[in-house]
Amino acid sequence: MTHRVRRARACLAGAAALTLLSVAVISMPSAQAAASTCQVRYQTTNDWGSGATTSVLVTNTSTSDVNGWTLAWTFPGNQVIGDIWSATKTQSGASATATNLGYNADIPANGGTVSLGFNVTYSGSNPAPTAFTLNGTTCGDTGPTPPPTSPPSTPTPDPSPTAPAGNLARNRPTTASSNEGTDLTSNLAVDGNGASRWSSSYTDQQWIQVDLGDTYPISQITLRWESAYGRAYQIQTSTDGVTWTSVYNTSTGDGGDDVLAVNGSGRYVRMSGTVRGTAWGYSLYEFEVYAVQPPTPPGPSCGQVPADPNANSKVRNLLCYLKTHTYLSGQTDLPDADRVQQLTGRYPAMVAFDFMEYTRGSVQTQQVIDWARSRKGIVAFQWHWYCPRGGNYSAPCDFAPDLNNPSSKLYQDIDLVVAELKKMGDAGVPVLFRPLHEANNNYMWWAKKGQDAYKQLWRLIYQRAQLAGAHNIVWVFNGMASGQGTSLSSWYPGDAYVDLVTSDYFQSASDLATVRAIGSGKTAGVAETFSPLNPNSDPAWPYFVVWASRDWNGSGKDVAGLWRTAMANPRTISIDQLPDMSAW
Repeated sequence: MTHRVRRARACLAGAAALTLLSVAVISMPSAQAAASTCQVRYQTTNDWGSGATTSVLVTNTSTSDVNGWTLAWTFPGNQVIGDIWSATKTQSGASATATNLGYNADIPANGGTVSLGFNVTYSGSNPAPTAFTLNGTTCGDTGPTPPPTSPPSTPTPDPSPTAPAGNLARNRPTTASSNEGTDLTSNLAVDGNGASRWSSSYTDQQWIQVDLGDTYPISQITLRWESAYGRAYQIQTSTDGVTWTSVYNTSTGDGGDDVLAVNGSGRYVRMSGTVRGTAWGYSLYEFEVYAVQPPTPPGPSCGQVPADPNANSKVRNLLCYLKTHTYLSGQTDLPDADRVQQLTGRYPAMVAFDFMEYTRGSVQTQQVIDWARSRKGIVAFQWHWYCPRGGNYSAPCDFAPDLNNPSSKLYQDIDLVVAELKKMGDAGVPVLFRPLHEANNNYMWWAKKGQDAYKQLWRLIYQRAQLAGAHNIVWVFNGMASGQGTSLSSWYPGDAYVDLVTSDYFQSASDLATVRAIGSGKTAGVAETFSPLNPNSDPAWPYFVVWASRDWNGSGKDVAGLWRTAMANPRTISIDQLPDMSAW
């Protein structure tokens, strides 16, 4: 799932960037070089001590096209080729060959080129080969590639405001260090379909690159990660597909949508992953490249950018409102909200609803939409999710095996709820969504597999909402700030997936500081508590939500009297004090 606009999380490569290791070859006798009809440039672009990634550029310097080719060489060390792209391989001892695929069999005359690449493993050193043959003919040294016989049909664009808008990578040719399967190939990361994806093999040192077709200025890269994401990776650019320049690097990636502001140019753009964030490979729904940064969705800027880069203006306004106010009142369930008004003369600003048993029954989404339109209040939703394998929300539930099975009941449940959230968004209603609540209490089934499984499941819900186009969600992370066996922070899914960090059952004055310390400047809240807060005695939480009617008499507190005290205080925000959210 990084801003994230990584939006603001983006940083340019600096001294921390990995150094690209290049090896220029080949030194051949001048008479032989003069007679050759091909040139080879062999370059190590990444070397990690026991393995390396290599790029090879073959130039046809003859006056005749090459139709079908095999490049042969001998390794001077003990290198063994692993993954190879844009060619098929053979290797016997130190002798190796690379043979064309169907789409790149032709190398045009007078300077036509073809490129390929591969990973090698080795021990000791990684010296470059010193001789190559193309279809049995010895190739010469790696002088400059001869210019084409006619000028390029499209001039190189000038990095200026007239640079092309839109996603330059859309439907362009791609290559990758590996593909996990025939249905997870690199082209699926640039097809504009948010439901398809590229996935690499389950090892580090993997990459994907796109050929933009010409050299362009590059100002933004957007990586839309699947749950298998890159913890450490670089963004690299190249004009020839051989020599690469790093324009961004990170070692703290946390998945989601990475919207990276960069400053560079190139025809080829590569995501080079060095450390995975999960046990799986690297996986991208979309790899987007922009010369002109897309416009930011409308909305205010108050120092907190939404986790969803495409969050609509209502979400952005609501986030800023909560960030800049305190003691906003909330109550779970409409009958209890009505009761608060009967007791105090004032109606809570927020009402929390529940997808309780929705995946086994129904939820009155239209009733919520009608309430939001008529009352003009803030909508919150929690989800008491019945285990997809059977049993209620507190039952044992072996959900981990379903995390990568889109046909499973777990995915179906998520998509049902996401569809209801989107329905509210289509009606103009932003929603504070609190999935997988009470993370660190080990009571709900989604917490019983531990922190890592919990985070994966949270990110999956976020990603399914992104794929469905539900951009009306304020993502509310929730647990107990104190009194539990594990800290709330250890369950945090990451800044890329969370807008609000909240605690249940307000217990001590230190809880607010604990919650505020989680994440990077996230707004806090009390998402569920037995009684309303008192602005004269309780810490200044941005908002609070009182739990359902059974606790009016079962919490050991005079809930009705505490509501009268809270609403008698002008600092408590009720629904009549909210701005007109329909104008957001």
